[in-house]
Amino acid sequence: MQNSLTQHIRNTITSHKAGYVFTHVDFFTFGNEATIERILSRLFEAGEIRRIRRGLYYKPEISRWGEVPPAHSAIVNALSRMMRTKFLPDGANALYQLGLTTQIPMKQVYLTEKQIGDIVIGKSKIEFRKVSEKKLSGRGKRAGLYLSAIEYLGKEEAFDESLQSKIAETLNEKEIHDLKSASKNRSAWVKEAVEHIITKAS
Repeated sequence: MQNSLTQHIRNTITSHKAGYVFTHVDFFTFGNEATIERILSRLFEAGEIRRIRRGLYYKPEISRWGEVPPAHSAIVNALSRMMRTKFLPDGANALYQLGLTTQIPMKQVYLTEKQIGDIVIGKSKIEFRKVSEKKLSGRGKRAGLYLSAIEYLGKEEAFDESLQSKIAETLNEKEIHDLKSASKNRSAWVKEAVEHIITKAS
């Protein structure tokens, strides 16, 4: 029985491209947690997959220069499934993802309400910073990215006319609604900055 389950899990992993990041949670429809984790541990020990931390694995990608670590976004998405939560990029990363800066962030930092240890993969690190729920409003949507970026910029720069106009130009109706709703729990100056942006977008 377990041999067939092992082969089923192996086939599922094989069907994905190299660099695929997954968790034991992704296989819970196949069996219970203990059984799935035991099988994944055996595949790891056999060198078929790599382990990032307990419950979090990836299918290795080998290039002519050696093994290529998985994309940070793939790791974060898999961890999000495993932890049953959504992460919000910090301000510097939000600015870059939104195209509001061309400067690549020095660190990969994500905000969360949970206590999660940092992940080191290859020569890079993904940091997780615990914050209050209020700092996470809008996560999982572009509204969360905008709010994270605005708070990072600070009062003075967030009220820059050209920046606000640039943000306003990118917003569609749904995003305007999401941004307005998500900003309700933020500080007064952030709400004011959002109101200015929405006015420009209307």
